[in-house]
Amino acid sequence: SDGRRTDSTVALPVVGALVRRGDLVLTVRATGAVRADRLVDLKSETQGTVAEVPVRPGDHVAAGQLLVRLDPRPLDLAIREAEASVAEARMRLQDALLGDSPRDTSFISRDRRENARLRSGIVAAEARLERSQLERQRAEISAPFAGVLDAVSVVPGQHLGPGDAVARLVDLGTLTIEAAVLEHDLPLVRTGGSATVFPSARAGTRLRGTIVAVLPIVDTTSRSGRALVRVSDDGALRPGMYADVELEATRLTRRILVP
Repeated sequence: SDGRRTDSTVALPVVGALVRRGDLVLTVRATGAVRADRLVDLKSETQGTVAEVPVRPGDHVAAGQLLVRLDPRPLDLAIREAEASVAEARMRLQDALLGDSPRDTSFISRDRRENARLRSGIVAAEARLERSQLERQRAEISAPFAGVLDAVSVVPGQHLGPGDAVARLVDLGTLTIEAAVLEHDLPLVRTGGSATVFPSARAGTRLRGTIVAVLPIVDTTSRSGRALVRVSDDGALRPGMYADVELEATRLTRRILVP
């Protein structure tokens, strides 16, 4: 205020740090949803009464493990009836071909044997037996792959029909993030590039991933495409979660990197 100039000295801290040579990765930021590559809603393929449900929601199950068993008695009875029909048809066929020589390979003889086989009903009887055996196999519903049960929709004593929901199975080891990438950034993203995932529900968590696909269609409303990121998960992700993603866009090799 008195017109005199006052010199001031500001001390700035100086810190040394090591630099290194490496790849400088420029990234594109995106937001995505976590999904499971293998998630299946299991449904009944036959009808019957539920006899056993040895699993519960949240159980870890192995491939082929029994999830639901229907009462097998009506199905076993259907197999016995079909076997009896096959036996009767075979007897009718034998009676129709009585006296014929199996060594006769003439056209007339072959045609006679085929007609006798059709009239005996053995073709239809064998088909009914095969169908009843298939229905018996379908009475036991097993896990098609190893995973975790998200839902079990049946209880013992419940009647099931074809198409009724039984359980939902998800493989948490095959999680993929579908990230929305703006159309002007989409040409910068390449399959095989690296990715860093920041789950919204786990603050401070950082997961490493790889871009496994860049899908071809751009949404006309959001003007964004989709990139699929495969993550080596440690249990931090669940299907349906949202996550922020940094996708490798450009890699500058052998650069001096400063912290």
